[in-house]
Amino acid sequence: THSTDKERLQRLSVFDDASKNALEYLATCVSREDGRACKDTAHDARKLKILSAHVRDHLDGKVPRQKDVATLARWDDEDAREREDVPIGQFWYDLTHSTDKERLQRLSVFDDASKNALEYLATCEPRKRKPRGRHAK
Repeated sequence: THSTDKERLQRLSVFDDASKNALEYLATCVSREDGRACKDTAHDARKLKILSAHVRDHLDGKVPRQKDVATLARWDDEDAREREDVPIGQFWYDLTHSTDKERLQRLSVFDDASKNALEYLATCEPRKRKPRGRHAK
């Protein structure tokens, strides 16, 4: 942003609480420039909280493998019904292997639930790979 834009933002941030809250929320949002749908931190935060609960309740505290899928509700949006084949492993992989390190930083300060989910998932071991070949069960 230009210096005049920064000055305008500064004036808005002290104008009233609603303006300050709106600016803080917008600062957490990220638009992808590659043409895909806009993904913002609130969307990632919802998925992160769902993933954390799933890891705790169904995966014995182990983070998913990259190709793992699950049956979950609210993954695509807050009102979404339960659906199968939700790519939880790919979401976790993309989140933790992203070159966009600011993405994790934004999630860690978005809200307490996101921060707690990240802290919990950081303590979890990865699920073991499925055995392949003739010795696979």
